[in-house]
Amino acid sequence: MRRKLGIIARSLVVAILFVILFSYAMFQGGFVSWFLFYAFLPFLLYMAAVLIYPVHNWKIERNLSKRMAMGSETIDVEVKLKRKVPFPIYYCIIEEHLPESLKKVDEHLDKYKTMDKADQFYEPRKVKRVVFPWFSKTITYRYQLEKVPRGDHKLKALRIKTGDFFGFVKKEHVYHQESKLLVFPYTRPVKMKDRVYSFEQGASPSFKLNEKNTNMVTGVREYMPGDRFAWVDWKTTAKKNEMMTKEFEQEKSVDMMLILNGVYHPEMSELSFEGAVEFTASLMKEFHKTSSPLSFMSLGDGRKYFPFHQDHAHQQQMQGHLARIRPVGRIPFAQQLEREKSLVPSGVMLMIVSHHLDKEVQVAISKLAKRSKRVVFFYVRPHGQMSFQDHQAVKQMKSQGVVVNVLNEEQLTKQQFEVNT
Repeated sequence: MRRKLGIIARSLVVAILFVILFSYAMFQGGFVSWFLFYAFLPFLLYMAAVLIYPVHNWKIERNLSKRMAMGSETIDVEVKLKRKVPFPIYYCIIEEHLPESLKKVDEHLDKYKTMDKADQFYEPRKVKRVVFPWFSKTITYRYQLEKVPRGDHKLKALRIKTGDFFGFVKKEHVYHQESKLLVFPYTRPVKMKDRVYSFEQGASPSFKLNEKNTNMVTGVREYMPGDRFAWVDWKTTAKKNEMMTKEFEQEKSVDMMLILNGVYHPEMSELSFEGAVEFTASLMKEFHKTSSPLSFMSLGDGRKYFPFHQDHAHQQQMQGHLARIRPVGRIPFAQQLEREKSLVPSGVMLMIVSHHLDKEVQVAISKLAKRSKRVVFFYVRPHGQMSFQDHQAVKQMKSQGVVVNVLNEEQLTKQQFEVNT
């Protein structure tokens, strides 16, 4: 309805201008008045032509240089508008409707220098271009999305605006064209320092996290990046004429589980959550390179569990989940840990990454420490927001046998994570 009223209003403007000029020429008479009428007549005709020219039947193509990227990378975008009739268009304004998820910028490691100032993480991106196509049937323009943040981004719409020389007639149309961009969290190497773990019966050395513990060959599979050269089954490789590697039965004593806190909390820092996600992704990548048996679980708006699989597709699924995860959920993290306690196998090494710590979380982790071989807690928190209660909770957890790592600006701005396990 609004569109029809707009067309009617613009038609009236053109008609009124024509009537005014024609009336002036008729009643005034003379060379000058008729010269003005005929001189302005082409512009009136152009206005009328723009008024009836359709801009809603163009074909739109949006091409991204990458469909999958890493946080803080730059994406090149090319938009092509194709039309059948080479009608002369004086100007064309093309405006991209960016989703809210792209109203942020990822300054790579520099964003963690001021973790307590998350507002610097936001930036109102605007993509608006003016082109002068004239008779061109194909209109092309390019732009860049710099420092793209982690997330599942969807470019959904383009707005096209055009009009006459003087701005009396304006036309616009919104094209709904969806393009998806998945940005994975930035990962870095993780240097893990193994500690000697003391059991109640006495001291015993800790198992090595970077060592694949095997006891029985259960089969063979195709060779994958990260497999050790010593695992290659040369006999089967010669038969099939492709690299094959041995599969081993994993000892349960070295199974590991990683849990990420994906629950929103009013006092949380958004950059703390981003740091927790990036550290989780880096940790998973490190264990995948060493083929360590690691399962993963995120607790937020529901439970998402990924059992251990060595194949690349499974790793992509976990990284994709970390790309899309947002801090949501009404059930506190401590309650969810309590609920999942029975599902955590006894005797595993449990690693928990969280952006929030309170008394309830501390109690839940202490209970898990009693049934697990070892619990390692990674607490991502800006140094300036570490309260007295936080320091007390960390101290008490350490006294209960929990290995605690506090990741603040100093650790998150390094090219490599260094943690105790």
